[in-house]
Amino acid sequence: MYTKLSPALFLFFLIALVCCSPKPMTKVVVRPASCADHVQFAEAAAPGYLFEFAGIVRKPVYMAFHVPWVESCTYMEKQVYHHPDLASFFNRKFINYKINAGGSTPGPELAQHFNVTVYPTQLFVDSYGKVIWRYEGPMSASQLLDAGYRISDSLEKEFAASGEE
Repeated sequence: MYTKLSPALFLFFLIALVCCSPKPMTKVVVRPASCADHVQFAEAAAPGYLFEFAGIVRKPVYMAFHVPWVESCTYMEKQVYHHPDLASFFNRKFINYKINAGGSTPGPELAQHFNVTVYPTQLFVDSYGKVIWRYEGPMSASQLLDAGYRISDSLEKEFAASGEE
């Protein structure tokens, strides 16, 4: 049996739909860790928003500097970032951010700020932009995963020692 909605009930559902709908976050977009079998790279309107977000969620930022015309950068994109163990761990433990240093803003500016001259370059930074660990050149998935484990373990020990969770 079909029942017609009263105008008041219709208005209530319309308001509930508008108010309760998820709002897009335009400053930083980070996909859930379970979305893919590759490393999920965040998108940010500006790097400052990314670092602010990292501070809120209390995760370090993995920054992957690359240029598309370097073969080892292409290797990392096609082979390393698609390794399932690496992707699973990095998507849970870090805010991942890929920077095309040969592209448009903010790529070249970030490369200059972090003194990146070799591609690819991997950086782990805290939410203030302070470099925790740096590696210049390509890495295998196992090498990068090992570095991620060490960074994550080290930070968890720091938080435990300081009384933070």
